Amino acid sequence: MRKTLLYLLFLALFLHGADINDSLVRGTTQTYESLLATLKKTEQKNDDTALQEALLYKLINLSKNPPVEKIVIERPDNEKAYRELIVRFGNWALSKAEAAKDIASLEERLGVVADQLKSSESNASNLLTLQLQYAFYTKGKNLYIRKLEHYKEAIGQAPSYFVEGLQRISFDTDTVKKRIGQIDTSLEKLEKEIQRLDVERERLNLLGKSGAVKRIGSRIDRLQAKKRNLLNEKLVELFILFSSALHDKKSTEAFALQKRIMKIIERSYPEEVQDDMRALFDKMETTVLGRAETIKGATLEEIKNAVSLFWEKANAPLFVINETPISAFKLFMALFIFVIGIVIGGFYKNSIKRLTFKTRTLTSSTRTLLANLGYYTIIIIAFFIALNVVGINLSSIALVAGALSVGIGFGLQNIVSNFVSGIILMFERSIKIGDYIEFDENLRGHVSDIRMRSTTITTNDNIDVIVPNQDLIQNRVINWTMNDQIRRFRIPFGVAYGTDVHKVVGVIKDAVKKSGFGDIYNDGQRHTRVIMTGMNDSSVDFQLFVWIRGGEILYPRRTESRFLILIYDALYEAGIEIPFPQRDIHIRSVDEKIPLRLDREDDDNAPRYDDIQKGESL
Repeated sequence: MRKTLLYLLFLALFLHGADINDSLVRGTTQTYESLLATLKKTEQKNDDTALQEALLYKLINLSKNPPVEKIVIERPDNEKAYRELIVRFGNWALSKAEAAKDIASLEERLGVVADQLKSSESNASNLLTLQLQYAFYTKGKNLYIRKLEHYKEAIGQAPSYFVEGLQRISFDTDTVKKRIGQIDTSLEKLEKEIQRLDVERERLNLLGKSGAVKRIGSRIDRLQAKKRNLLNEKLVELFILFSSALHDKKSTEAFALQKRIMKIIERSYPEEVQDDMRALFDKMETTVLGRAETIKGATLEEIKNAVSLFWEKANAPLFVINETPISAFKLFMALFIFVIGIVIGGFYKNSIKRLTFKTRTLTSSTRTLLANLGYYTIIIIAFFIALNVVGINLSSIALVAGALSVGIGFGLQNIVSNFVSGIILMFERSIKIGDYIEFDENLRGHVSDIRMRSTTITTNDNIDVIVPNQDLIQNRVINWTMNDQIRRFRIPFGVAYGTDVHKVVGVIKDAVKKSGFGDIYNDGQRHTRVIMTGMNDSSVDFQLFVWIRGGEILYPRRTESRFLILIYDALYEAGIEIPFPQRDIHIRSVDEKIPLRLDREDDDNAPRYDDIQKGESL
């Protein structure tokens, strides 16, 4: 009982409550041996004391171990020493990555133990276990940190030794290439054997033969280990070739070998090892080839990699049609061929028009038919060539057409009709974007967009009207600007009876000529006219025919108003009366109670009321 009390008193001196005990963390071999001796004398034996003894033994061993020595690197004077340095460098990179992982793992454990110490309400024995664990993890972390520093130092110094070695050593590249071929053959055989065993293991697993499955699994593991060793040997041989290429200043070959080595490393080693190998390659290339050549070679290699990656992605299948993979490159080539077909078709169409304009034997309709027929034939041929490039045969098109026909039969007639009508509008170009069309008496405006299903018409009131393409194909549409922007306006007006009609024609023509309107158009066939159109009840009717060119034809009401004002001013200045309706009134009877008196100061002979009573007419 007395020994137990002494032990607990010793613990109290060490623990300082639930805080981390720095004296245990910084303890020496004597500290841990003294605590172990005290622990062995105690009469209380349980799981905690057993764990404490194990931790103290580990701390004693860590304290007795000599400090981690620096890694010594010797300059390689022959190919064998150079190979050994390559293997050592790979081991350093792997050990560095493992040390970094161990440090991260120990830091996590230290955080957990520290939290347990802060929240612990256990007895002194449990606290001592936590304190010893914390000290053990801390010493282990410090050991790995020292190892990590030595690995980093060795990895940083290695490139200069590699450069010195490749400058002094003559490599037997023929033997190296032969050895690489042998390794590739062995790797291929190993891979086939592993695949065969994996299939056999799967079959035995389905049969429930666990013992045989376990044996095959062990054999696969051994083959995988052998495969890793062969890959390491291949890496060494490839690095020898890389070093020889650097020695001979063959930058293109060196960068290609570097890429080949990095592909193997990226598949088999962690990122830390990959970074160390890239740094090694960069330092060796910069030292031997120079920075400018290294940057040039790296840029060319990056361009090759980018082109290779682009080509791989471009040829990767995006989807499959009738068991035919369709890639982005095939789609691009098909689209390119189709566009070339459209360009050739357009060139043919314009050429036919230019050629046929020189001869009078062909009518305009025949010329248009020849141009359009050849144009659409070229486009159809380009379409089928594009399908052939993609890899789609006519049977696939027949299947799609059959599916579409079923869909049309179930109510897609309008959608397909609008779709086809949109294609017709786009190819026929009878209605183009920017044209000013009149669909009916209540709708006219600019064509602002033509889509597969509908066409958008923007009126002069800036209202967008969506019209299905089918309506534009089936109904009559007036295109004001299909071929040019010249239109004849008809401005109606009238004059009073008794007016000299020849004078009216001359006055209006002269007014139009002197108007100064820049949009009036006159040529040999189109010129301003004034014609008499009829004799109505109250007026002699005329119409002004005037040709207008330019944007004003798109605003008919504004243009008509401009010329009506011009006509009104011209008739007024010429003293020509503009008529208005006139009627004679005949009064047959008047109520006698209604007084009636009509006085006209300027006419003494005006009839009076008495005269009206006698039945005389006003």
